[in-house]
Amino acid sequence: MPFSRLDEHQGVRRAALTVALTVLVIVAALWFLHEIRGLLYMIFVALFISVALEPAVQFLDKRGWRRGPATGIVFAGVGLIGIGLVASVVPVVIFQVADLVSDLPGYINALEEQIGDWFEIDFLAPEAEEEVSGVGSLVSSLGAGVAGGLVGFGSTVIGATFQGVTIALFAFYMVAEGPKLRRTLLSFLPARRQREALRIWEVAVEKTGGYVYSRTILAALSAAVTTGFLLLLDVDFALALGIWVGVLGQFLPVIGTYLGAVLPVLVALADDPIKAVWVAVGLVAYQQLENFLIGPKVTSRTMAIHPAVSVGAIIVGGSLMGASGVVLALPVAAIVQAVISTTIDRHQVIAEAEMPEDRHSRGDPEGPEDPR
Repeated sequence: MPFSRLDEHQGVRRAALTVALTVLVIVAALWFLHEIRGLLYMIFVALFISVALEPAVQFLDKRGWRRGPATGIVFAGVGLIGIGLVASVVPVVIFQVADLVSDLPGYINALEEQIGDWFEIDFLAPEAEEEVSGVGSLVSSLGAGVAGGLVGFGSTVIGATFQGVTIALFAFYMVAEGPKLRRTLLSFLPARRQREALRIWEVAVEKTGGYVYSRTILAALSAAVTTGFLLLLDVDFALALGIWVGVLGQFLPVIGTYLGAVLPVLVALADDPIKAVWVAVGLVAYQQLENFLIGPKVTSRTMAIHPAVSVGAIIVGGSLMGASGVVLALPVAAIVQAVISTTIDRHQVIAEAEMPEDRHSRGDPEGPEDPR
C-alpha cells in the first residue's frame, strides 16, 4: 500500500508539472507573438501583395522571362505608378487647402450677403463677422505650434518608410522565389494534402488577382470620367483629382468614394461655391451609375460577396489592422469564402426548407406536393 500511495503522489506531481509547463509554454508563445506582431503584420501584407502580383509575374514567366527579372519589372511598374499618384495629388492637397483657409472669410461674407438678399436677415452679427475675419491670422498663429510637431511627424514618416521598404522586400522575395517556397512548404505534407494546399493557393491567386485587376479597371474608368467632368467644369488640377478619386474610391471600400470626393469639392469651392455643388452632384451621380450598372458587370466573376459580409469584413479588418486592414478586408474575405466553398461539401436542400423563389426558378410555382 505505501508503494501505491507513493506512485499516486508522484503521478499527481507529474500531472501538475505537465500542466504548469504547458501553461508556461502557451504564455511564452503568446508573449513572443505579441512582441513580433509588427513583423507578422508586415509578413501578412507582403503575402497579400505577392499573391496579388503573382498573375502578372506568371504572365511574363510564360513568355520566356526569368522569374527574378519578371518580378523586378512588375514591382518597378507598380512602384512608379504609386510614386506618380502621390506626386500628383500631394501638391494639390497642400496648396488648395491653404488657399481655401485663406479665402474662408470672403466665402462667409459672400454667403451672408446671399442669405440676406434671400431672407432679409443678417446671417452674422458684426462681432461674429470680426471673429471670422480673423480666421486667417489664427491659422497663421498656429504655424509655430505645428512646426513644433514636425520632429514627431518626421520620425513617423521614417518609420512608415522603413515598414514599407521591409514589406516590399518580403513581397519581392515571396514572388521571385515563389515556386521554391511552395515546394519547400509542400514537402512537409503528404500527397493528398499537397493537392489541397495547391488548390487553395490557386483559388487565393485567382480571387486576389481578380480583385486587384477589376479594381484597377474601375479605378481607370472612374479617373477618366471624373477628369473629363472636372475639365468640363473648368476645375483646377482636373487630372490629378480624377486619379485621386479613381484610386481612393476603388481601393478603399465603402468610405473611399466619399473621402475621394472631398478634395475635388474643396478645390472647386476655392473657385466658386456653385461649381462645388455641381462637382458633388456629378460625383454622386457617377457613383450610383457605377454601383448599379458598371461595377456588377466588371466584378461579377471576381468578387461575389454579400454586402453584409463586405461590411462585416471591413469592420473586422479596420479593427485588427487599421487602414491597411480596410483595404485588405474584401480580398481576404473573398479568399476565405472561395476556400470554404471548395473544401466543404454542400448538400441539396430538402423541399420543406425551400424558398418560394427557388420553386419559381424550377418552374414549379405550386411547390412540392403534400406527402399526406
